[in-house]
Formats: sequence, structure tokens, C-alpha cells
Amino acid sequence: MKLRKKMIIFTFVVALLSLGVTYLLLHLIMLNRFEKLDEAALKDSLADTLSSYQEDLRDMKTGLLNYSLRDETYRFVEPGSKSEGSIAADDAFIRSTFNRTTYEVNHFDMIALLDKSGQPLYGGIYDSSLKRISLLTPELQTLLRLMNSRIPAFSGANDSKSGIVMLDKGPMLITLTPIVNSLRDQPVIGTAIAGRMLHQEETTHIRGEGSSSIQITRVSSEVLAQSKGNTLWMSPVSNSMMSAHTIVDDLFGNPGVVITLKQPRRIYESGQESIYSFRISFFLITALSCLLSLVFVNRSILERMSSLISNIRAIGSSKDLSIRIPSTGKDEFSDVEHEFNRMIDSLEQAQDELRQQSTLDPLTQLPNRSLFFAKLNAAIAAAKDSSRQIALVFIDLDHFKTVNDTLGHDFGDAMLKETAFRITQAVGQHDVVSRLGGDEFTILLSDIPDSAAMATQLTSIQEALSMPHHIQGHLLYNTASIGISIYSQNGEDADYLVKQADLAMFHVKETGRNNIFQYSEDLEKSIRRKKVLSQLLLSAAAKDEFEVHYQPILRSTDLEVHKVEALLRWTTPSHGPISPVEFIPLAETSGSIVGIGGWVLRQVCTDLQKFREQGLFLTAAVNISGVQLMQSGLLDLLQGLLNEFGLPASCLELEITESVLVSGDSILQSLQQLRAHGFRISLDDFGTGFSSLSYLRRFPVDVIKIDRSFVSEMTPAPQGDVLVKAIIELSHNLGLCVVSEGIELPEQFDMLRSLGSDELQGFYISKPVTAREIPPLLSQENSENERFLYRQGSGDMI
Repeated sequence: MKLRKKMIIFTFVVALLSLGVTYLLLHLIMLNRFEKLDEAALKDSLADTLSSYQEDLRDMKTGLLNYSLRDETYRFVEPGSKSEGSIAADDAFIRSTFNRTTYEVNHFDMIALLDKSGQPLYGGIYDSSLKRISLLTPELQTLLRLMNSRIPAFSGANDSKSGIVMLDKGPMLITLTPIVNSLRDQPVIGTAIAGRMLHQEETTHIRGEGSSSIQITRVSSEVLAQSKGNTLWMSPVSNSMMSAHTIVDDLFGNPGVVITLKQPRRIYESGQESIYSFRISFFLITALSCLLSLVFVNRSILERMSSLISNIRAIGSSKDLSIRIPSTGKDEFSDVEHEFNRMIDSLEQAQDELRQQSTLDPLTQLPNRSLFFAKLNAAIAAAKDSSRQIALVFIDLDHFKTVNDTLGHDFGDAMLKETAFRITQAVGQHDVVSRLGGDEFTILLSDIPDSAAMATQLTSIQEALSMPHHIQGHLLYNTASIGISIYSQNGEDADYLVKQADLAMFHVKETGRNNIFQYSEDLEKSIRRKKVLSQLLLSAAAKDEFEVHYQPILRSTDLEVHKVEALLRWTTPSHGPISPVEFIPLAETSGSIVGIGGWVLRQVCTDLQKFREQGLFLTAAVNISGVQLMQSGLLDLLQGLLNEFGLPASCLELEITESVLVSGDSILQSLQQLRAHGFRISLDDFGTGFSSLSYLRRFPVDVIKIDRSFVSEMTPAPQGDVLVKAIIELSHNLGLCVVSEGIELPEQFDMLRSLGSDELQGFYISKPVTAREIPPLLSQENSENERFLYRQGSGDMI
């Protein structure tokens, strides 16, 4: 589609949109504004109404004070003043004081005098149509009693109370003043009450123009729901009328009446007429503007653009960048022609800059991966003809993800730029520093005179990276894990050297971070073995490669085997038997320990059930890792297995290591929950971890297992058993059972038994055996337990 056609379509679309938007704005904004002005005027009128209502109450109060402060009224209400002569005087006082003139002059429809107890001494209502005063109606008498019960008695001459009440005939304004003498030096002895009905014809003085009207109604639940909690709200009556409502509290402080003011929407109707006239004018002006705009665009833009396109095509077809477009004026098109000529001049320079930028990291301006490998390959090619060594350094920042997760990527980017600067300052002029991505950096040390010089330079790099970072007012500390590979000692291929340095760095990560390590073949074999074993662990249980062995535990008192320790064994078809010392840490770090632990618990319960069927009621000690303890479903798993195999909780003793105790309160809660359900808790390898004696009092532990390292160091010499003896005595004082493991010599067996160790375990008693070997082994041990007793007077074993 040609630009001319687009401009025509665009002009008409803009015109239509302008008309449409203007129409909407006029209706949504202007008319809405006119409506708001009507609402504001209506609210002002309603405010005048409320002001008149308050003014009427003040006038009634002033009129009533003329009678409540008279001495004659005071004597009339004063208690004890009623005698035969005073009654006649009272009648004369009533006729002279509360006559028809009093009602008419003050516009009172009701007057009442109450004594201090609230009993009416006088009460009258005035009928203006009949010009007659009559007694209070039952409704008003009930109202007086209600006021006496709900309105506190006046305590001072200046007290008063005013408000409105709804009667069957309509709303009535009520005012109450205390009855005191004219000097106000006597106590209040009663209450004077005046009321005025609010008739529709009596509100003309607050209606404003004749077209407005006021309506006063009683508050209802529908009205309260319509108000939505507002004391003032608006509602339309018709297209030409609107109304405002407000709720006025009654004499007792409750929502009493609703005052509604209605008036025509004059401003809104006037606005509608003005907007209609404006729309006609705006349509005509818009049509004329579109026509003039099309003529102007065609002559001033489209024709100039056609000329510019012709010149550009001529340059493009000739492929001669020496041709320039001639300038034909001083407008924006001339600027375009001038800038186009400058663009041709700078095109080659821009291409060179883009080529250079494509090889740099955008954040740190260091060489990126592609440029680094190009320089590394060039350095390898140059080093092949000489005896020089090349060191490839692979750097990964420790815990850098924590910075991004806690402080944000702005802090992380600032730390990466500072790290790049520090590395650049710490290396030589001919060395190459690169950022491979993320928080990974590489350094190409192109000329290493000897190992000592390389170590010195690496140490300076490590120290530079360990210095604190000052970022946006924060002081951040960070370290780095550094791996090294050497050309040609560790390989001659660029990719292989980077991979080897990465493996060395990964080893640093696994062994505590913040260190430097050089690649070796043994390291690669170790890492590869760990990765392979971690993968094989995921399917070992499904492939039936695990087996549980049991080592008997001897009770010291009767030398009977009543408990066994479950020990997991793993044999793979490809690698043969794998030591638990090797595969258990791999299972914990990879997360497969949870599934393996569940398999072990099920197998142990299966074996315990079979033992019981053969008359062996044994307890099994099973190792539980910290990862398992943190799983919320461990207790459900244990209870489900016990229910499935019909076993009591006492047949399982859950062994934990000392390092688990320092893991936090979640471990404590898990142990307390397990112990509350009948499971015994055993602390394995006691004395080798990080726990203190306070943990033994805080954590729910039933059994202490003395580590084999203490047992192996026991000697018959004096003080040779002091440490083990102290552990046993301390455990017994805390009410804990003691198991000594790692017993391999008869001397150790005798010494531990004499020191009071409750249970004994070790190769001297029995090596771990399979489940099917347990029944014959225990049968043999129970029949020949004399081999653990000394002959009288001899140190030889029978």
C-alpha cells in the first residue's frame, strides 16, 4: 500500500477517532462535571436545610428558656408547695403562662413540665386549626416516659437537650431545658419540654426555588441499606430530577429520620444543550482540517519523499558509496539527506565497532567465551614450538547466588564488575581475563617461569577476590573457588584444558570452597566415580542391589544378644561392593537418602517379623540421617510399617549422629515426636562430633554409643580408661543406656564390662551377618555364651 493511501486512511481514522474520543470525553467528563455541579448545589441546599433545622431547635430552646427560668415556674414545680390555696394559684399560673398566645408566638405544638422524678405536672398540645389546647396524647405521654428513662437528668442550669422524634403524625422537633429560678442559684428541680411538628408546608423557607421539594421520613432498614453506611448520599429520581438524602439522629442519638431534598438538574440540562452545539461545530471544523491536512501532506511531504527515494535507489543500484544526495532545502527532509550522507561515511567504522563488541562481555567488557577460546588456541599454537607452559585458571565465586537472591541483581552485577576489575589488576599485561558467563571467570597465564611464580600470582588473585566489596552502602564479603590446568602437562586441547580446570574448581567447591587446586588424573577419576555412583544410587533399590546386614549387640548383665544393628551394604554389577563410608555421603548430597532410608526401614521390619516367627524377639538399631528427620512423613512411614508387619515401636531404635543435634529446632521437634510415639533414640559415635553436654539434657536421647576410637585407645595401664569411664558414669547419671562399639580384643571386652557398659558390640562378639544367618548364630551364641566368661583364676578365654 502506498504511503499516500496510508496517509488518507490515517487522516480519516484520526478524524473519526477524534470525533469519537471528543464525543466520549464530552459525555464522560463534561456531562459528568455538570452532574457533579448539580450534586454540589443539591448538597448545599441540603446543608441549608440542616442548618435551618438546627436554627429551629435553637429558637425553640430560646423560647422555652423564657418559661423554664421563671420563678413562677420554679414554684409551680417545687415539691411540697401544693396546698389548697396553692392549687388555685397553680391553675392561674397555667392559664396565664401556657395559653394560646404562648403556643402561637413560639410556634410550639406541645409543652410539658416534669418534676425531678420525671412525672408530668403539666402537659398540653395545641391544635392550630381549632385554636385549642388539649391534654397530651397517649403517644406523647409514652414519649415523655421514654425521655425520662433514656435521657440523664440535668445537673446544671446551663444543660439542655434538643433533637427530633418521629410520631405517627410526622416528625417533631423537641427541646428540653432544666427548670431553675431566675437567679439560677437554686438546684434543678425539673425539666421543661417543648415540641414543634414539622409539617410539609412549614419547610418552604428552606426549599429554595419553587421547583425544589423536601421530604422527611422515618429511618427504615431499606434506607440504611441504601445509604451503605454514608450519612449523605445521592440518588436519581428521573432524567430531569435528582435527590439528596441525609440521616439525622433523633433525640436519643439513634438514626431517626431521613431528610430528602429533590430539585431539577438545571446545570446538567444546560450542559447537554451546550455540548450538542459544540459537537456540530467540532464536526465541521474537523472535516475542513482533514481536507487541508491532506493537501499539505501531499505537497510538502509526499512529493519530497518521492524525490528522496529516487536518489537513494540511484545510489543503491550503482553501489558507489561516493555518491551523495544533493540537498534541496532547509527543512527536515534536508536533514534526512544530510544524515544519510553521514551514515554512508560512518558505515564501515560502525561495522568494525560491531565486530569488536560481538567479542566482549556486555557487563564487564572482558573477552567473552568465543574470544577467550580464540586467544587460548592462539597461545597453545605459539607454545607448541617452545618449552613455555600455559596455565588456565578457572574461577567461580562462592555463594554468589545468595547475593542475587537476597540483595538483587543490581548488587550482583556490581560485584561482577568489581571482580573483573580486581582480576585484571592482579594479572600480568599479556595475560587474558575472560568472563565465560554467570559468576565464572577464566585467566590465561600465557608465560609461567616456574611453579613458585604461578603460586605467588594465584595467591595475589585469591587475596584480591577475598577483599570486601563496598556496594550501595553495603559491605559484602566473598571468596572464590579456583581450579587450574597446565599446558601441556594436563593436555594440549583448549576445550580439554577448560574442562580440566572446571573439574579442579568443582573439587574445591566440594571440599569447602575458598581454595586453589590443580587438576590431576586421580581427581578426574574420583569426580567421575562420584557422579557415576550418585546416578547408580537412584536405581539401586529398584535393582535389588542393597542388602541389610546385622551385627549382634550383647547385653552386659547376662551376655545375651537382645539387639542387632542394621548395616546397609551395596554391591553393584559394574563396581562391585561399595563401602557405606563412600556411598552414604553421596546419597545425602544427592537427596536419594530419603528413598534408600525408606527401603532400609521396610527391609528391617520384614526381617524382624521373620525373626519373631522363629522365636527371636530382637530390637533393631537403624541409622536415620538428618535429611530423613527433616521429612514430615517419617513418622507416618514408621507407623505404617509397624502396622503392616505387626511390630511394636519398641522394636526399633533410631540411631542419629552428633552432627544432627546441631541442625536446629526442627530436628528437636522431630525427635520429640518420634520418642512420644514409643521409638527409642540412640546417639551414635558419641564424642567425635560437635555436640556439647548440654545437648544430652536438651534432646530426647535414650542410648549413648561410645565411638570405637575411644575403645581402641583403652589400655590396662592406670588412667587408660579414664575417658570411657567418665562417659559411662555421666550417661548413667543422666539415665541413659551405654553401648560400647568397636570391641575387637578380649581385654577391651572385660574392661568395658567392668566399667559398667550396658551393651557391647564389635568384631570380637560377631561380625555383621545377613538376616538368614542371625537365627543359627544366636542359637550358637546362647548355647556357648561361656566363651565370654573367664576361667576362675585365669586370664585365658574358654
